[in-house]
Amino acid sequence: MRCLITGVSGFLGSHLARALIAEGHDVLAIVRPTSDLWRLDEIKSKLSFAFATLNTIETAREPIAKFRPEVAFHLAWTGGNSNKFVNQLSQVFENVPGTLELVRILAEAGCATVIYAGSSVEYGVFNIPASESDLPKPANLYGAAKYGAEVLVNGLCHAYRMRFCGVRVFWTYGPQDEAVRMIPSVIASLLDVQRPRLTEGRQLWDFLYIDDAVRAFLLLASTVSAEGVFNLGSGQPVTIRAVVESIRDLIDPSLELGFGEVPYGANQVMHLQPDVSQLQTATGWRPEVGLTDGIRRTVEWHRAQRMSRPGEARK
Repeated sequence: MRCLITGVSGFLGSHLARALIAEGHDVLAIVRPTSDLWRLDEIKSKLSFAFATLNTIETAREPIAKFRPEVAFHLAWTGGNSNKFVNQLSQVFENVPGTLELVRILAEAGCATVIYAGSSVEYGVFNIPASESDLPKPANLYGAAKYGAEVLVNGLCHAYRMRFCGVRVFWTYGPQDEAVRMIPSVIASLLDVQRPRLTEGRQLWDFLYIDDAVRAFLLLASTVSAEGVFNLGSGQPVTIRAVVESIRDLIDPSLELGFGEVPYGANQVMHLQPDVSQLQTATGWRPEVGLTDGIRRTVEWHRAQRMSRPGEARK
Protein backbone atom coordinates (compact mmCIF):
# COMPACT_ATOMS: atom_id res chain seq x y z
CA MET A 1 0.00 0.00 0.00
CA ARG A 2 0.94 3.64 -0.32
CA CYS A 3 0.60 4.97 3.23
CA LEU A 4 0.76 8.54 4.49
CA ILE A 5 1.54 9.27 8.14
CA THR A 6 1.33 12.56 9.98
CA GLY A 7 3.05 12.74 13.36
CA VAL A 8 5.62 10.21 12.17
CA SER A 9 8.40 11.58 14.39
CA GLY A 10 6.40 10.78 17.54
CA PHE A 11 6.27 7.62 19.64
CA LEU A 12 3.35 5.89 17.92
CA GLY A 13 4.06 7.31 14.46
CA SER A 14 7.68 6.15 14.36
CA HIS A 15 6.78 2.60 15.40
CA LEU A 16 3.98 2.54 12.83
CA ALA A 17 6.32 3.75 10.09
CA ARG A 18 8.86 1.07 10.99
CA ALA A 19 6.19 -1.65 10.82
CA LEU A 20 4.88 -0.42 7.46
CA ILE A 21 8.38 -0.34 5.97
CA ALA A 22 9.05 -3.86 7.31
CA GLU A 23 5.91 -5.08 5.51
CA GLY A 24 7.06 -3.55 2.23
CA HIS A 25 4.66 -0.60 2.04
CA ASP A 26 5.60 2.83 0.64
CA VAL A 27 5.41 5.58 3.26
CA LEU A 28 5.10 9.34 2.88
CA ALA A 29 5.96 10.99 6.18
CA ILE A 30 4.49 14.43 6.88
CA VAL A 31 6.68 16.12 9.50
CA ARG A 32 7.20 19.57 10.92
CA PRO A 33 10.29 21.29 9.48
CA THR A 34 11.66 21.51 13.04
CA SER A 35 10.93 17.91 14.06
CA ASP A 36 13.68 15.84 15.66
CA LEU A 37 13.71 12.62 13.63
CA TRP A 38 15.88 10.55 16.01
CA ARG A 39 13.24 7.82 16.30
CA LEU A 40 13.45 7.30 12.54
CA ASP A 41 17.24 6.96 12.27
CA GLU A 42 17.09 3.30 11.17
CA ILE A 43 14.50 3.82 8.42
CA LYS A 44 14.92 7.46 7.39
CA SER A 45 16.42 6.52 4.01
CA LYS A 46 13.39 4.33 3.21
CA LEU A 47 10.81 7.07 3.78
CA SER A 48 9.57 9.84 1.52
CA PHE A 49 9.16 13.17 3.32
CA ALA A 50 7.00 16.26 3.03
CA PHE A 51 7.52 19.07 5.52
CA ALA A 52 4.52 20.93 6.93
CA THR A 53 2.67 21.65 10.14
CA LEU A 54 -1.07 21.20 10.48
CA ASN A 55 -1.32 24.98 10.21
CA THR A 56 0.54 24.89 6.90
CA ILE A 57 -0.67 21.54 5.54
CA GLU A 58 -1.62 23.25 2.28
CA THR A 59 2.11 23.37 1.45
CA ALA A 60 2.13 19.56 1.34
CA ARG A 61 -0.71 19.34 -1.19
CA GLU A 62 1.59 18.75 -4.19
CA PRO A 63 3.73 15.95 -2.68
CA ILE A 64 0.57 14.28 -1.36
CA ALA A 65 -1.06 14.46 -4.78
CA LYS A 66 2.05 12.96 -6.41
CA PHE A 67 2.28 10.17 -3.83
CA ARG A 68 -1.43 9.24 -4.20
CA PRO A 69 -1.86 7.62 -0.75
CA GLU A 70 -4.29 4.75 -0.41
CA VAL A 71 -4.35 4.93 3.40
CA ALA A 72 -3.64 7.94 5.62
CA PHE A 73 -2.79 7.63 9.31
CA HIS A 74 -3.41 11.02 10.94
CA LEU A 75 -1.47 11.03 14.23
CA ALA A 76 -0.14 14.61 14.34
CA TRP A 77 -1.41 16.92 17.07
CA THR A 78 0.03 20.05 18.63
CA GLY A 79 -0.02 20.26 22.42
CA GLY A 80 -0.91 16.68 23.30
CA ASN A 81 2.13 15.72 25.37
CA SER A 82 1.74 17.86 28.46
CA ASN A 83 -1.01 18.81 30.88
CA LYS A 84 0.03 22.46 30.64
CA PHE A 85 -1.35 22.60 27.08
CA VAL A 86 -4.67 20.79 27.55
CA ASN A 87 -6.77 23.96 27.90
CA GLN A 88 -4.98 26.24 25.45
CA LEU A 89 -7.09 27.61 22.60
CA SER A 90 -4.43 26.36 20.22
CA GLN A 91 -5.86 22.87 20.80
CA VAL A 92 -8.76 23.95 18.62
CA PHE A 93 -7.34 26.65 16.36
CA GLU A 94 -4.07 24.90 15.43
CA ASN A 95 -5.32 21.34 15.13
CA VAL A 96 -8.90 21.17 13.91
CA PRO A 97 -8.72 23.40 10.78
CA GLY A 98 -5.49 21.74 9.63
CA THR A 99 -6.97 18.30 10.17
CA LEU A 100 -10.00 19.13 8.04
CA GLU A 101 -7.84 20.64 5.31
CA LEU A 102 -5.71 17.49 5.34
CA VAL A 103 -8.81 15.37 4.73
CA ARG A 104 -9.79 17.54 1.77
CA ILE A 105 -6.28 17.20 0.31
CA LEU A 106 -6.40 13.43 0.81
CA ALA A 107 -9.74 13.22 -0.96
CA GLU A 108 -8.36 15.16 -3.94
CA ALA A 109 -5.39 12.75 -4.03
CA GLY A 110 -7.72 9.74 -4.25
CA CYS A 111 -7.11 8.37 -0.76
CA ALA A 112 -9.54 5.58 0.17
CA THR A 113 -9.08 5.30 3.95
CA VAL A 114 -8.40 7.76 6.77
CA ILE A 115 -7.37 6.42 10.17
CA TYR A 116 -7.57 9.13 12.81
CA ALA A 117 -5.78 8.84 16.16
CA GLY A 118 -8.11 10.03 18.91
CA SER A 119 -7.70 9.73 22.66
CA SER A 120 -9.30 8.28 25.76
CA VAL A 121 -9.46 11.91 26.94
CA GLU A 122 -12.42 12.36 24.60
CA TYR A 123 -14.58 10.49 27.11
CA GLY A 124 -13.94 12.84 30.06
CA VAL A 125 -15.71 11.26 33.03
CA PHE A 126 -16.57 7.86 31.63
CA ASN A 127 -18.13 4.54 32.46
CA ILE A 128 -16.02 1.51 33.37
CA PRO A 129 -15.18 0.05 30.99
CA ALA A 130 -15.50 2.92 28.52
CA SER A 131 -17.46 1.92 25.42
CA GLU A 132 -17.65 3.58 22.02
CA SER A 133 -21.42 3.84 22.53
CA ASP A 134 -20.92 6.10 25.57
CA LEU A 135 -21.52 9.81 24.98
CA PRO A 136 -18.14 11.59 25.19
CA LYS A 137 -18.02 14.41 27.73
CA PRO A 138 -14.49 15.81 27.44
CA ALA A 139 -13.30 17.72 30.47
CA ASN A 140 -10.70 19.92 28.73
CA LEU A 141 -10.04 21.56 25.35
CA TYR A 142 -7.64 18.81 24.30
CA GLY A 143 -10.36 16.18 24.66
CA ALA A 144 -12.98 18.46 23.11
CA ALA A 145 -10.77 19.25 20.10
CA LYS A 146 -9.90 15.58 19.62
CA TYR A 147 -13.57 14.59 19.75
CA GLY A 148 -14.71 17.50 17.59
CA ALA A 149 -12.13 16.71 14.93
CA GLU A 150 -13.11 13.04 15.05
CA VAL A 151 -16.77 13.86 14.36
CA LEU A 152 -15.92 16.33 11.60
CA VAL A 153 -13.41 14.03 9.90
CA ASN A 154 -15.96 11.22 10.00
CA GLY A 155 -18.50 13.51 8.31
CA LEU A 156 -16.02 14.67 5.66
CA CYS A 157 -14.94 11.11 4.91
CA HIS A 158 -18.58 10.14 4.43
CA ALA A 159 -19.09 13.07 2.08
CA TYR A 160 -15.94 12.21 0.10
CA ARG A 161 -16.74 8.47 0.15
CA MET A 162 -13.60 7.58 2.08
CA ARG A 163 -13.54 4.91 4.79
CA PHE A 164 -13.06 6.36 8.28
CA CYS A 165 -11.64 4.70 11.38
CA GLY A 166 -11.27 6.71 14.58
CA VAL A 167 -8.98 5.11 17.17
CA ARG A 168 -9.37 6.27 20.76
CA VAL A 169 -5.96 5.40 22.14
CA PHE A 170 -5.68 4.72 25.86
CA TRP A 171 -2.20 4.22 27.40
CA THR A 172 0.56 2.86 25.17
CA TYR A 173 4.13 2.30 26.33
CA GLY A 174 7.40 0.85 25.10
CA PRO A 175 10.83 1.79 23.71
CA GLN A 176 11.29 5.37 22.49
CA ASP A 177 8.35 6.73 24.52
CA GLU A 178 8.37 10.36 25.66
CA ALA A 179 10.79 10.67 28.57
CA VAL A 180 8.30 12.69 30.66
CA ARG A 181 5.73 9.90 30.77
CA MET A 182 5.37 7.69 33.81
CA ILE A 183 7.03 4.44 32.72
CA PRO A 184 10.17 5.93 31.07
CA SER A 185 10.62 8.46 33.88
CA VAL A 186 10.46 5.72 36.54
CA ILE A 187 12.91 3.58 34.55
CA ALA A 188 15.32 6.53 34.24
CA SER A 189 15.17 7.27 37.97
CA LEU A 190 15.79 3.65 38.96
CA LEU A 191 18.65 3.21 36.48
CA ASP A 192 20.18 6.31 38.10
CA VAL A 193 19.70 4.58 41.50
CA GLN A 194 17.32 7.34 42.56
CA ARG A 195 14.05 6.88 44.41
CA PRO A 196 11.19 8.04 42.18
CA ARG A 197 8.61 10.26 43.87
CA LEU A 198 5.17 8.77 43.28
CA THR A 199 1.53 8.89 44.26
CA GLU A 200 0.22 5.99 46.32
CA GLY A 201 -0.14 4.16 43.00
CA ARG A 202 -3.66 2.83 43.57
CA GLN A 203 -4.83 4.04 40.16
CA LEU A 204 -6.12 1.14 38.07
CA TRP A 205 -5.02 1.85 34.51
CA ASP A 206 -4.88 0.12 31.15
CA PHE A 207 -1.44 -0.33 29.56
CA LEU A 208 -0.85 -1.54 25.98
CA TYR A 209 2.56 -2.34 24.53
CA ILE A 210 3.41 -0.30 21.44
CA ASP A 211 3.77 -3.29 19.10
CA ASP A 212 0.20 -4.35 19.87
CA ALA A 213 -1.03 -0.81 19.26
CA VAL A 214 0.71 -0.67 15.89
CA ARG A 215 -0.76 -4.04 14.92
CA ALA A 216 -4.25 -2.69 15.60
CA PHE A 217 -3.63 0.26 13.25
CA LEU A 218 -2.32 -2.07 10.55
CA LEU A 219 -5.33 -4.35 10.86
CA LEU A 220 -7.73 -1.43 10.62
CA ALA A 221 -5.92 -0.30 7.48
CA SER A 222 -6.19 -3.71 5.83
CA THR A 223 -9.71 -4.65 7.01
CA VAL A 224 -11.91 -2.84 4.51
CA SER A 225 -15.07 -3.75 6.42
CA ALA A 226 -13.84 -1.96 9.57
CA GLU A 227 -15.35 1.49 9.91
CA GLY A 228 -16.29 3.86 12.73
CA VAL A 229 -14.76 4.50 16.14
CA PHE A 230 -12.69 1.96 18.07
CA ASN A 231 -11.16 1.92 21.54
CA LEU A 232 -7.54 0.78 21.68
CA GLY A 233 -6.16 -0.65 24.90
CA SER A 234 -5.37 -3.98 26.51
CA GLY A 235 -8.73 -4.22 28.28
CA GLN A 236 -6.88 -5.55 31.35
CA PRO A 237 -6.13 -2.72 33.82
CA VAL A 238 -3.50 -3.03 36.54
CA THR A 239 -2.47 -0.69 39.36
CA ILE A 240 0.29 1.80 38.77
CA ARG A 241 1.86 0.45 41.94
CA ALA A 242 2.15 -2.99 40.34
CA VAL A 243 3.68 -1.53 37.17
CA VAL A 244 6.28 0.47 39.10
CA GLU A 245 7.14 -2.49 41.31
CA SER A 246 7.66 -4.69 38.25
CA ILE A 247 10.04 -2.09 36.78
CA ARG A 248 11.94 -1.88 40.07
CA ASP A 249 12.21 -5.67 40.38
CA LEU A 250 13.67 -5.94 36.87
CA ILE A 251 16.29 -3.27 37.60
CA ASP A 252 17.13 -3.93 41.25
CA PRO A 253 14.64 -5.32 43.81
CA SER A 254 16.47 -3.54 46.62
CA LEU A 255 15.78 -0.03 45.29
CA GLU A 256 13.34 2.17 47.23
CA LEU A 257 10.13 3.53 45.77
CA GLY A 258 8.59 6.81 46.96
CA PHE A 259 4.93 5.80 47.00
CA GLY A 260 2.74 8.46 48.59
CA GLU A 261 5.28 11.27 48.24
CA VAL A 262 3.19 12.97 45.55
CA PRO A 263 -0.50 13.73 46.25
CA TYR A 264 -3.17 12.78 43.77
CA GLY A 265 -4.14 15.66 41.51
CA ALA A 266 -7.54 17.33 41.76
CA ASN A 267 -8.69 15.57 38.58
CA GLN A 268 -6.84 12.31 39.12
CA VAL A 269 -8.24 9.46 37.02
CA MET A 270 -8.39 6.43 39.31
CA HIS A 271 -9.74 3.86 36.87
CA LEU A 272 -8.86 3.85 33.17
CA GLN A 273 -10.25 0.89 31.24
CA PRO A 274 -11.61 0.56 27.69
CA ASP A 275 -14.00 -1.97 26.24
CA VAL A 276 -12.04 -3.22 23.21
CA SER A 277 -14.56 -5.79 21.98
CA GLN A 278 -15.58 -3.63 19.01
CA LEU A 279 -12.01 -3.59 17.67
CA GLN A 280 -11.65 -7.32 18.29
CA THR A 281 -14.87 -8.14 16.47
CA ALA A 282 -14.05 -5.92 13.49
CA THR A 283 -10.45 -7.06 12.93
CA GLY A 284 -9.73 -10.14 15.04
CA TRP A 285 -7.07 -8.16 16.92
CA ARG A 286 -5.91 -9.36 20.34
CA PRO A 287 -3.02 -8.06 22.47
CA GLU A 288 -0.03 -10.40 22.22
CA VAL A 289 2.55 -8.81 24.52
CA GLY A 290 1.76 -9.18 28.21
CA LEU A 291 2.66 -6.47 30.70
CA THR A 292 5.59 -8.39 32.20
CA ASP A 293 7.17 -8.98 28.80
CA GLY A 294 6.42 -5.43 27.63
CA ILE A 295 8.02 -3.87 30.70
CA ARG A 296 11.06 -6.15 30.30
CA ARG A 297 11.50 -5.10 26.66
CA THR A 298 11.17 -1.44 27.61
CA VAL A 299 13.71 -1.66 30.43
CA GLU A 300 16.14 -3.52 28.16
CA TRP A 301 15.84 -0.78 25.55
CA HIS A 302 16.62 1.92 28.11
CA ARG A 303 19.63 -0.04 29.35
CA ALA A 304 20.90 -0.52 25.79
CA GLN A 305 20.55 3.22 25.12
CA ARG A 306 22.68 4.02 28.13
CA MET A 307 25.35 1.53 27.10
CA SER A 308 25.50 2.94 23.57
CA ARG A 309 25.51 6.55 24.78
CA PRO A 310 27.41 6.64 28.10
CA GLY A 311 26.54 9.68 30.15
CA GLU A 312 23.92 10.84 27.65
CA ALA A 313 20.21 10.69 28.55
CA ARG A 314 18.02 10.07 25.53
CA LYS A 315 15.16 12.48 24.94
